[in-house]
Amino acid sequence: MSSKKLFKKLVEKGLTIAFAESMTGGRVTYELIKNPGSSKVIQGSVIAYSNEQKHKLLNVSLDIIIQHTSVSREVATEMAINIKNMMNASIGVGITGNAGPSLQHDTHKKEVFVAIATNTVVETYHIDLHSYTRLKSIQKTNHFIYEKLNQLL
Repeated sequence: MSSKKLFKKLVEKGLTIAFAESMTGGRVTYELIKNPGSSKVIQGSVIAYSNEQKHKLLNVSLDIIIQHTSVSREVATEMAINIKNMMNASIGVGITGNAGPSLQHDTHKKEVFVAIATNTVVETYHIDLHSYTRLKSIQKTNHFIYEKLNQLL
């Protein structure tokens, strides 16, 4: 799996990572933690599902949540940057989305936004989850994140 590949790259490069997860509920962190010695690379992880917790735990601006909705590129970006800084990690990953089947009051479709922050760049991505079940949406997002992280490193 690509988490093992990422783990090896992080160790070889002396990098650390932290995750701010919402829609994925800890799944992305779990995939990396399965690798023995993961404490060498994982600084920490926060699951912040509600808007209130995104603000309290991850310091995501309420104004940004209100202006752009909780499922947005802007919120994912703040999540990634803030978790990176809070955990003193080399890389921060922010994930916010709606896996369905129902839609949240401030979102209109099943989608996810992922942001990956390093010391030099923040990359953001959008995935349309329209045809996937809830579990498949989470799995697809997890796979996508590991593929992107491996490409970036």
